[in-house]
Amino acid sequence: MGVRSAIRELFSRTEIQAPAPRRRMFEGAKMSRLTADWVTSSSSVDAEIRSSLYALRNRARQLCRDSDYARQALRAIASNVVGQGIPFQAQVKQLRGNRLNTPINDQIEQLWAKWTRAKYCHTAGKLCFSDIERLLIRSVAESGECLVRIVKQSFDGSPVPLSLEVLEADLLDDRYNGRVAETGNEVRMGIELDRWHRPVAYYFLPRHPGDYTFTNSTPDNYLPRTRVPADEVVHLFLTERPGQTRGVSWFA
Repeated sequence: MGVRSAIRELFSRTEIQAPAPRRRMFEGAKMSRLTADWVTSSSSVDAEIRSSLYALRNRARQLCRDSDYARQALRAIASNVVGQGIPFQAQVKQLRGNRLNTPINDQIEQLWAKWTRAKYCHTAGKLCFSDIERLLIRSVAESGECLVRIVKQSFDGSPVPLSLEVLEADLLDDRYNGRVAETGNEVRMGIELDRWHRPVAYYFLPRHPGDYTFTNSTPDNYLPRTRVPADEVVHLFLTERPGQTRGVSWFA
């Protein structure tokens, strides 16, 4: 047998294995000894918020109470976002031409400035409009959200039948979840939503759940909720994922 025949016979008996194909993937998704115990889930944003909302909110508040750095962060946010108050400027134009109607605009701005006094714009009569703005942005950063109820009523002789009630996020009943039998709308953490995920109504507790030290009456858990239509409520929070219904503390 010649050399060529021997080589040909050797290769015919040897099974040549092709290299295994390499999977292309993101580095962050690879499993290794460093990531084997990294447990993750594909839950929705509302599912994650519902299980963490109470603890995150209360821990963030304690942090802001006990830490000078956290308190200063809230002050810096309010100072940079609101400052001395977001001003209002009327822009009514004349019927003819494209110029502003200065007399009318001046009158509107004077009436606006009068309404922004604490006794008129705030239901409790304690906060002027710029104070309300600062309180809202601080609450959104600390607690993740804040709510304003639009009360169509005059207070302290106000010529405008309108005032604002600032509500802490705790008053929105996050334990209320389910379906509304009459409409079929879904309720998520105290907010009634239609099929397009638009807020229809908000369900508020009659008192702050943490205000138990000032009352000896029935616990708030057993008192009826108040249903407020969505067009009477301004719900402020930072949306970070699609479908998000409630806000999360910025200190999370």
